[in-house]
Amino acid sequence: MGFLIGEARWSTVAVVPLLLLGLTGLASAPACYNTGDGTPPPADQFYFPVGLSVSHGGTVLYAVNSDFDLQYNAGTIQSFDLRLMRQHVLLAIANPADPALPLVRPASGSCPSDPALTKTGGSTNRQPLGETCAPPVDPRAYIRDSTLIGAFATTMLLSRLPGDMTVQATKTTADDPALPIGNSSNDRLFMPVRGSATLTWASITRDDFASAPTPTDTKATYAPFQIRCGQSATGRCDRFHAVGEDTAEEGNTRGITMPGEPFAAAQSEDGTSIVITHQTNNNATLFSTGLSRDRNDTADDRPYPAIKFIAPNLPIGGSGISAIPHDLDAFLGQPLPRPSYVETSRALASLSLLRQYPDEQGGTDPNISRPFLDVEGAFTLAATASGVDSRDVKIDTTPRLGCKARVAAVNTATGRTQAVRDAEIQACARKPARVFVANRSPAALLVGTIGATTGVEGNYDPDALSITSSFPISDGPSKIYLAPVVEKDGAYALRVFVVCSDSSTIYVFDPDANVLENVIRVGSAPFAMAFDPFSLDDVARHVQVPIDTRDGNIRRFRFAYVASFTQSFVQILDLDNAVPNTSTYEQIVYTLGTPTDPKGT
Repeated sequence: MGFLIGEARWSTVAVVPLLLLGLTGLASAPACYNTGDGTPPPADQFYFPVGLSVSHGGTVLYAVNSDFDLQYNAGTIQSFDLRLMRQHVLLAIANPADPALPLVRPASGSCPSDPALTKTGGSTNRQPLGETCAPPVDPRAYIRDSTLIGAFATTMLLSRLPGDMTVQATKTTADDPALPIGNSSNDRLFMPVRGSATLTWASITRDDFASAPTPTDTKATYAPFQIRCGQSATGRCDRFHAVGEDTAEEGNTRGITMPGEPFAAAQSEDGTSIVITHQTNNNATLFSTGLSRDRNDTADDRPYPAIKFIAPNLPIGGSGISAIPHDLDAFLGQPLPRPSYVETSRALASLSLLRQYPDEQGGTDPNISRPFLDVEGAFTLAATASGVDSRDVKIDTTPRLGCKARVAAVNTATGRTQAVRDAEIQACARKPARVFVANRSPAALLVGTIGATTGVEGNYDPDALSITSSFPISDGPSKIYLAPVVEKDGAYALRVFVVCSDSSTIYVFDPDANVLENVIRVGSAPFAMAFDPFSLDDVARHVQVPIDTRDGNIRRFRFAYVASFTQSFVQILDLDNAVPNTSTYEQIVYTLGTPTDPKGT
C-alpha cells in the first residue's frame, strides 16, 4: 500500500527522500499499516526517534523510535545510561579522539569527518564542535533496555514528580503547603502511537541525585533502567499498556475509542490527565493517567491510564498543546478554575482554548469517572501577515515564580503581617505568564502573554491570551522547549529553544532580554529534545547550578539532547557557559549513533 505525506507518496516498500518533506510526513501519514511478522527493529540503535526524556534524577535517557518507514515490525522504547554518557562527553570535550570513548571508528582529527583539536591558521584555540565535528560513538555502549511498541509514535511524556502534582484545592494563605498527589516511587512514560491510535505507556522506577548506576549496571541491578509494560515473550508491550483502542478497556467508562492520527500531548498541571491532539480531524482526546491520590501500586501497574472523552469542534490539524498554568496563589480563598489547555492548528490563524470538567451530571458511584472537555474559545494570531500553521505552544511562568521568591516573609516585629504578604504573593501570581508559539506561515516565533486582570473591578482571568510580537526564524519550526542555560556566573538562566526541522537549526531565544541569542546548526531534521533535570523555580530565582556529587566535576544541569528524525541519531549540546573554556558553549559536543539516511532514499 502507499500513502500521501505532504506532496509525496510513500510506500511500505520504498521510501522517498525525507529531506524534501520537512517532517510533514510525521504530521500527516494515516494510521493504516500492517507490520505482519516482519523483522524486529534494532534494540540498540535509534530508528526515526521522535521523543526523548531524561529521568528525574538524571541517570537515564529514555527514547521512543517510530519505525516511520515500516522497515521493521514495531517501534521501540529504549533506556540509556546517561551518567556514563555524560562522563564520556567530558572526555570528548577534552579530546574527541580519546581512546576511552566508544568511537564508531578512530578519530582522524580532520573535519568534517572528525574533529580537529585546534583551529586552522596557526591558532591554538580549540576547534568548536559543530554538527560534523563530533565523531560518532556507538550507542550500544549505553543501551540498558529496549521494548517493542506499535509503529508511528509521535512524542514522549514523563510523568510529573508527586510533589509537582498538587491537588486542585483552595489555599487560605500563601504559606499553606500544597498537597502532593501520591507518594509512589514509580514514574510513567506516555507516548501517542498513530499506527494503533493508542496512548501507549510504560512504568519506570524513579531515580534521584543521591545514587547512580555504575558503568557495569544492567536493568537487573539498577531498577530505573528497566522499562515495564507487561512485555510478552517477544518483548512487546501488552494490550493493557496501549489504551484507547478497545471499548471494553478498564476505566473506559464511555465505551469509546480514540480517533486516528494522535499527535501532540500535554499533561494537566496535577498530572492526572493527558490531552492528545489529532492531525487530520477536529478532535482532542482526554485520558486519565492513572496517577492519583489513591493510586495503588500493584504488581500489574493498576490503576491503568484510560480514555475518558473525545472533544469535537476543534480546528482540523491540531499540532501542539500545552496546559495553562493556574497558580494556587492567584486564587487565595477561592477554588482554582477548571484545568484548561491551549491548542495550535495547522489550518487556522488561531489558538483554541479547551477546559476540562468532572462528571457533574451523574452517578454517585465514586469508581465511575466521566470527565469531559469543552472547547470554550479561540485566540487570534495577528502578529504576522498570515499566522496559519502553528506547530507548538509553550507557557513560561518564571516571571511569577521569580516575583514570589522576592516577597519578604512575615515579620511581626516590624508589623509585616500575613495579609500583607498574601496580597503581594497574589499580585505576583497574577503577573502575565509568557507564551511562545512556533509558526510556519510565515516561519516565526510568536511571543505573547497569558493571564490578565481586566475591567474596572479587577477581575483576574488566568486564560486570557494575547500575542504581541514575532521574530523571524528559519523554515520548518516544529517544537518549542523551555529550559535553562548556565550563565557565566554559574546560575540558571531561562532560554526558549525553537527546533526548526526543515532547516536543521535550533534557535535560542532569551526571553528576559527579548532577543534571539543564537542559531545552532545540528543534524538533519531535528525533532525532539530533552535536557538534564532542572527545577523551573530554581531557574526563575537564578540560583547557582549545583555540582553533581556523584561525579564531582560536572554541574547537575549542563547538556541538552537532540534527536535527528531522518538520520536516526542523537546529538548532545553543551549549555554551560561558566566553564573555563567556553568554546563549546551552545555547540554540539557528542554524536550518539552514526547518522544514517533512511532506506530507499
